[in-house]
Amino acid sequence: MFIVAALSLLLLLYVGFGDGKRTYELMLIEKLTAQGSSMQNSIEKFLRDGLPLKQYAGFSTLAGPLLEGDDDVDAVIVYDDKGQPVFTAIDRKKPVLPPPAPDVKNPDASMRVHTGGTHYQVILPLRTRFETAGSIVVVSPTSTVSQRLHQSFMPLAILVGGLSTLFAVLVLVLKPYFSRSKRPWLQIGYAMTFLIMAVFVVGTLIFLYFDGLDRAFHEYRKLNPDVSEAALLVDNSIGITTSTGKLGKVWNSDTGKFEYRIDLSAAGQPSYTSLVVTVLKSVVFERVARSVKNFAALFIASAFLSGLFLQVAASMQSLQKPAAPAPDAKTGPGDAGLVIIKPVFFLAVFLDSLTYSFLPKFMQEAAVASGVSVGFASIPFTAYYLCFAASLIPAGVFSDRYGPKPIILIGLTIAGASVLALTLPLGIWELAALRGLAGVGQGLLLIGVQSYILAVASPEKKTQGAAIIVFGFQGGLIAGMALGSLMVNFLQAGGVFAIAGGVGFATIMYSLLLIPRTERKQAQSSIGAAVKKLTDELKKTVTNLEFLKILFCIGAPAKAILTGVITFALPLILGQAGYRPEDIGQVVMLYGLGVVASTGYVSRLVDRTKNTEMVLFTGAVMSGVGLFFVGFMGSPLLGNGLLSTTVVVISVFMVGIAHGFINAPVVTHVGQIELAKRIGANPTTTAYRFVERGGHVMGPVLIGQFFLLWGQGPQVIGGIGLGVAILGLVFVAYRLMPRPARVQAEPAE
Repeated sequence: MFIVAALSLLLLLYVGFGDGKRTYELMLIEKLTAQGSSMQNSIEKFLRDGLPLKQYAGFSTLAGPLLEGDDDVDAVIVYDDKGQPVFTAIDRKKPVLPPPAPDVKNPDASMRVHTGGTHYQVILPLRTRFETAGSIVVVSPTSTVSQRLHQSFMPLAILVGGLSTLFAVLVLVLKPYFSRSKRPWLQIGYAMTFLIMAVFVVGTLIFLYFDGLDRAFHEYRKLNPDVSEAALLVDNSIGITTSTGKLGKVWNSDTGKFEYRIDLSAAGQPSYTSLVVTVLKSVVFERVARSVKNFAALFIASAFLSGLFLQVAASMQSLQKPAAPAPDAKTGPGDAGLVIIKPVFFLAVFLDSLTYSFLPKFMQEAAVASGVSVGFASIPFTAYYLCFAASLIPAGVFSDRYGPKPIILIGLTIAGASVLALTLPLGIWELAALRGLAGVGQGLLLIGVQSYILAVASPEKKTQGAAIIVFGFQGGLIAGMALGSLMVNFLQAGGVFAIAGGVGFATIMYSLLLIPRTERKQAQSSIGAAVKKLTDELKKTVTNLEFLKILFCIGAPAKAILTGVITFALPLILGQAGYRPEDIGQVVMLYGLGVVASTGYVSRLVDRTKNTEMVLFTGAVMSGVGLFFVGFMGSPLLGNGLLSTTVVVISVFMVGIAHGFINAPVVTHVGQIELAKRIGANPTTTAYRFVERGGHVMGPVLIGQFFLLWGQGPQVIGGIGLGVAILGLVFVAYRLMPRPARVQAEPAE
C-alpha cells in the first residue's frame, strides 16, 4: 500500500511539476521577449534609415541596464544575417554561454525560442525596410526556472513520503476493521490521500504563478521606470499613458480590466507617484482557463492510473493470504488474478498512446526528410493495423500451445522495443517497419490477455473479464494521450519515446513476477488448421448480404474513423490550425471518455431491449453528425476562436459516445442474424471480428488519399461524417421500403 500510494502521488506531483514548468517557463520567455523588444525597436529604427548594423553605436547603453537589473539574463548578443556576432554584452558573473542557436543563421521575420541544455535563447529578428539583416538574442539560464520549481516542489516530495507512510500505517492498523465493514474504507482512504495531495499541488501552482507575475512586474519596474505601455500616475492624475486622450485626466479604474498598481514614490516625497498596469480580464481568464483545463485532463489521467494501482495492490494482498485456493477457483485469487492482469493491457495501450498527439506530425516530417510526399505519412499507421490483424491467428495458436504468459511477455517486449526504437534517426520506411512490429506486439498481447482471462475467470466473472479489455484500451488511450501531450512539450518526441520504452520494460518485469502460468489446452492445433478454419467461416459469411451490410455500414466505418480520423487526421488538422500538443491530446482524449461514458449504459440497454439494430443506427448517425460538424472548424461560419473550439470538443465527444453505441452491440447483433442461427454464433462473430479489422487497416490509407485529393483540411472530416451518416441510413433502409402485401390463399371449392 505504501508503494501504491507513493507511485500515485508521485505521478500527480509529476503532472503538477510539468504543468508548472511549462507555465513558469512561458512567463520567463515572455518577459525576456518584452525586454529584447525594446532593444529590437531601437536597432530597427537605425536599420530602416539605410545604415549598416555594425555602425549602430547605442548597443552598450541599451544592454548594460538590462544585464545589471535582471539576474535572469546572462548575455545579449546581436548577430548579422550570416550568424556572426556583431555586438556582445555578457553579465559581470562571466557565465559560460551556449553555442549560437541554429536559427541565428539566415534568420526569418518571426520570433524564435531555442531551448538548450543550459540556456534559453530568445531570438528576435532585426528587419530593415526590405529584408532581415540579423537578430538579437537574449540568453537566459534554464536554472532560473529549474531552481524556482525545485524550491516550490521539493516540500511536496517530502509530503508524498509522509502521506504514503500514513496511508500504509492506517491500512495496516485498521485492516481487520476494513474487512468487517461493508463500506469501502480502503478506497475512501486512498481517495482522501489523493485529494489532499491534489490540494497541495494546486496550491503550489497558484503560488508559483502569482510569484512569477509579481516578480516580472517588479523587474519590469526596475528596468522601465517610465513605462510607455501603461499609465504613470502622479497623485492619481495621468502623467504618461498610451492613450493620449487621457493625458492629464484623473485615473478611473475599468471594471473590464485587472489593475496592478506599483508604488514608485520614495519615503518623504510630497507627491505620490505610481505605475498602473492593466490587463483585460478576458485575457487573464483565458490563461487561467487553459491552465485549469490542462491540469484537469492530467488529473483525470492520474486518477485512472492511480485507481488501477490500488486495485492491483488489494489483489496482491489477497494473493498473499495463506492456504489460498487455486487460481482457477470460483472465488478468491481467481478474481484477484483478473485484477492483476488489468495493468498489463492498460499499460501496453498507454505506452503506445503516449505518442498519439504528435505521431502523425512526426511521421509527416519523416516522410518529407526521406524525400517522399507527405501522403506517405499514413503508411506507418496502415502497417501497424495490418500487422496487428495478421498476428491474431498465430498468436491464438501459440497461446493454445504454450499458454498465455509467454505470449504476453513476447508481445510486451516487441511493443515496448518498437516504440523505444523510434528515438533513432530513421527514415519513413524504417519507421513504417517499426510501427508494423508494434502492431504485432499489440496483437500478441491482446490474444495473450484474452486467453489468460478465459483461463482464470470464474463463470460468473466472464463478463467482468471481457470488460478488462474495454477498460484497458479506453483507459490507456485517455491517460496516454493526456500525459504524452504534456511530456512532449519539455521532453520532445525522443524523450516521450524513451519514457514509453521504460513503461514497457516495467510492465515486462511486473508480468514476469506476478502473472501466474495457466494450464495449456490439450488440443494443439497448427497455424494451418487455424487458417483453414477461419477460411471456412469466412466462405460462409462474406457472401451473406446481411453480414456484409453490418460490416460495411456499421463496423468497418467505425474502426476506420478510430484509426483514420481520431488518431491520424484529427491531430494533423488541429496542429495545422495552431492548437498546442496538449490541446490535441485533450481533444482526442475526449473520444475515449465518450466511449467509456456510453458503453455501460448502452450494454444494459441492449440487454434489456434486445433492439441492437436501432442502437447501431443511432451510433452511426451520431458519429456521422459529430464528424460533419468537425468539418466546420475554422470556417467563416465559426471563425477560429472559442466557438470553433467548442464545436470541435462537443463533436469529438459525440463521436466517442456514438462508438459506445457500436463497439459492443455490433458483435451482439452479428450473433443474432439469421446466418448465425444456421452456422452458429461463434463462427459468425469470429469471422466478423477478423474482417472488421480491415476498417482499422484502411482508415489511414483512405484519409491519406483524401488529403492528397482535397487538401489537408477539416472539410475532409466533414465529408467523411456525411458519408458515415448515409451508411447508417442504408443500414435501416429496408425498413423504409414498401413491403409486398401478403396474398391470401383462396378457399378450396
